[in-house]
Parts: sequence; C-alpha cells; structure tokens
Amino acid sequence: MRDTKAISKMVIAVILIVVIVIAGVIGYYLAVPQGTVKETLLMGTTDSVESCLDPARAYDFFGFEIIQSLGSPLVEYKAGATGLASDIQGALATSWKTSADGKTWTFDLRQGVKFDDGTDFTADSVKYTFDRGIQIADPDGAWVGIGIGDIIESVQVVSTYQVQFNLKIPFAAFLSLLAGQECYIVDPKYAPKAGATWSVNDVILYKDGDPRGSNPMGLGPYTLRNWTRVAGKDTAMSLEANPNYWGKSSGLPKTKTIIINFYTTSSGLALAMQAGDVDIAFRQLATTDINSMKTNTNLKVWESSGPFIQYLCMQQKNAPFNDVKIREAVAAAINRTALVQTVFQGSAKPLYSMIPTGMLGSTNAFQSLGDPNYTKTQELLATLGYNENNKFTFTLWYETSGHYPQSQQQALVLQDSMQKSGVITVNLEGRDWAAYRTARQEEIMPAYILGWYPDYIDPDDYIQPFVSSTGGSWIHHNYASAQMDQLVEQARSTPDATARTNLYTQINNLMVQDVPIIPLYMGDQFAVSKTNVQGIYLDITQNWRNWLVYAQG
Repeated sequence: MRDTKAISKMVIAVILIVVIVIAGVIGYYLAVPQGTVKETLLMGTTDSVESCLDPARAYDFFGFEIIQSLGSPLVEYKAGATGLASDIQGALATSWKTSADGKTWTFDLRQGVKFDDGTDFTADSVKYTFDRGIQIADPDGAWVGIGIGDIIESVQVVSTYQVQFNLKIPFAAFLSLLAGQECYIVDPKYAPKAGATWSVNDVILYKDGDPRGSNPMGLGPYTLRNWTRVAGKDTAMSLEANPNYWGKSSGLPKTKTIIINFYTTSSGLALAMQAGDVDIAFRQLATTDINSMKTNTNLKVWESSGPFIQYLCMQQKNAPFNDVKIREAVAAAINRTALVQTVFQGSAKPLYSMIPTGMLGSTNAFQSLGDPNYTKTQELLATLGYNENNKFTFTLWYETSGHYPQSQQQALVLQDSMQKSGVITVNLEGRDWAAYRTARQEEIMPAYILGWYPDYIDPDDYIQPFVSSTGGSWIHHNYASAQMDQLVEQARSTPDATARTNLYTQINNLMVQDVPIIPLYMGDQFAVSKTNVQGIYLDITQNWRNWLVYAQG
C-alpha cells in the first residue's frame, strides 16, 4: 500500500514550488518594464543647481534632486508617498529600532554595498557623513538651516554594519529627516578633510571638466557622466547608470542614461516639449502652456497637489523693514486670491501659514491681517506719515531664470495688489538665479520672493529653517526672537501630536505678530512627457525619481 501521507506532502511541495515560480514571474513583470525600453531619455528644465552637489552645502530643489540620483540615504520615502510614517522604507538600512525616550536610534545596514569606486559601504561611512556635515556647519546649507547639529549629539559605530544615533532631543521627525537629501551618505574618497576637522573649505564644489570630482556621492542609481556650467548656470548634464548600485538586482535604474537639457525660458521649454525635442519637461512650465498641452494627444500631463510654497521675505536689519508696522502693512495689502487665479489659473491655493494646508500645525493665522485689507494698510502707514501724497516706496526683487514658476508674473500681480492700497509704490527688480542668490547672501534686497520644497515631511521643516535664529540664517532676513526660538525648540522635541499642534498654533500667531515672512501660496506640481513615458511619481516628497522613469521604444 502506498504512503498517502508522503504523496500528499509531495503534491503540496510541488504546488508550493509552482506558486513560488509564478509569483516570481509576476513580480518580475511588475518590476521590470516589458518590451523595448529606450536606453536614453532627454529631460528638459529651466532649473539649475544653485551652488553645488555636496549635501553639506546644497540647499535647493534641483541640487537635491541630482544628489538623490547620485546617492542613497539610510531610509527613503516610497514612490507615491502621502507623508505617513508607514511610507518610509529601508534603503541603505534594512531595519532600525529606537529607545523608549526616542533619543537613541540603532540601524542595521545593508551588507555588500559598494560605492561606484569600489569602496565598501559600512557604518564608518555613515558616521563620516554625519560628523562631516555637522562640523562643516555651512551657514548657507541645510545642516545649519535645519539645525541637524541641534538634533544629533553623536553617531556611534556599533559594528561594521550597525550604527547608532544619539540625539539631543526626542526629535519627532527623525526618520523623515534621514530620508532627506542632506543626509545622503558621501564617499570619504571624494569628500576628504584638509585638517583635523572639517570646515566650510572642505565642501566639494563644481570642477570644470571633472564631473566625478564635482560631487562626493557614489551610492546612487546613477553616476554623473557630464556636467558643465557657465556663470553659475547649468548648460549640460547627463547621468549614467551606476554598475555598483545596490538596487541593480531589482532592475534599477530603468533607464540607462538621462540627458538633461537646460532652457533659459519656460516658453523655450514648452516649444521643445511640443516639438518632441525632449521626452520630459519638468520645471518650470507656464500654466497656459500646461493647459494647452492637456489637449495635445501626443503628450501626457502629470499633475498632483504638493507641499511647495512661496513666501515674501523682508530684510529686517535695515529701515524700512526693521519696523514691524511696515511689514504688517505690506502683509495686509497682498491679494493672494488674485495671485493664484491670475498667474496659476487656480492650480495653486492661497496660503495663510508657512505650514501647508492639511499638514499638522497649519492654520489660517495670516487671514487676520486681510487678503487684502487696504484700510488696515492705510491706517498702519498713516501712523508713520505715509498717505496718498507721500507713499511708502520699496523695491521688490524676483528671480528671472525659471527657478520658481512664473516669477515675473507673480511679482507683477503682487505689485498691483499692493499699489491698489493707494499708499504704497512698488518698484520691481529681476535677476537670474545665480545673481539673485548672491544678492540674498549679501543682504542687499529689501524685499524678495523665495520658495520652499520640503527637506522632510514634517511641520518642523516649514518653521525651523525660517524663523529660528540659527535656521533662518540661510534666508538672510535677520529675524530673531527668543520667544520664537523657545517655541520652535519645544515643537520639534515634543512627540505628542496634540501638544505639537498647540505649539504650532502659538508659532503661527507669533508670526502674524512679528511678520518675519509673509506666506503667499502653495502650488500644484506638474510634468509633461511623451505618451510612451512611464514611472513618473509626483507625490508629497516633491522628489523626482529618475531611476524609476522609462519609455517604451
């Protein structure tokens, strides 16, 4: 008599094997684009790297996005993230745990990972990166802007593939912070230190004719094959698949080569997209061009709401904006509705807090000043001697090179809305981004428009870099308040959501009282591509994931 139990076990084993094989095939087909995939994609943009591709200094959207293609973090937000903690997944770290008080974090690292030059990635690489960023402490970089040195006490190598972070405070957004490009791991070979400790002189800057020596990365899906700049503006750039990338076994990057073409105007970029000269157009296209492309059957418009915001800064170390009444009068004269309807045709939303609508801590605090309230503007300026015959006059600066969307049109609408108060005259001054950034650093602009893309998804990232006495240094608006510093410190070190919400309400109210910055709007995000392009994700992180984008040939 045959052993029916043995036969049953054999049948079950065969079924399991078949299921595993089928699952593997399905997984392969889901992960890897089928058919002929183009080896090269052309992307068009009007953007440019602001300063460099070193996380110790870089603090701009395009610089961060190239760093993201060239490097890797310990953890990352998955594509399509909505901002939930569950959206964070391992990258160079495979697992992690935290202490009960939230001040000690231990990470187990991915093993067998190599930089593009063949150097092994270990816990020493992590410690090197964080010690370096904190010690360099570049006043115009993200490490100071975010205040990472105020969060991290030390980084300790536990073993070859385990590292421990000891925090000064139980920072509620620590995992989200580590997913930011400022925390991407650098290669010690390409990020050396000249002395016993690092300094701002150790920041890796652009080197003409040496793309590899122009960045300290090396763990990402791509390497920098070509990068040329003229007068602080990018003119050519290309990314090549990194053969040592740890995600290579998953079929990444999906496109071997990304060539980035730079355009001086949004209209030039739109024409290139419509003519088929590029496969993708991303940053910045005019709203009218985007709407026109929606009717073009040869193109696909990708769009999503996002956490991008723009705001008005005022230089507070000098007259006239050292007077809070002046700042309050300007804030009361701004018509946000006109701004979003005229410039963006409704694809943006008025913003009355530096924290985007829908995020923990957001309020409508600035609505109390009006939108606009010309009577309030007139009354405030009257106390300082201004009226219809003696108007308050100042110059509003804006950038002209496509770093932000439709900056000149924004400036014109703001000028019009403030001048309708009858007691303000606004002169406009435009500069390309390189000159604009220099003017910001030299603190010669009395009033100027800036924008913000999040470093990490948490309200702290919309407050601390702007109004704390240390974080706000990169803006050069010279606002300082001991009361604000105390509230910001409490908010970022408080884990309880209800308590944090209350603290951000106090912060928003104090911002209305002091008017260090005037929030303007939060904008949607767009990209346009040929119809054969896939793998574009526009989510809350604002991250542009080159390694997921591909096109059927």
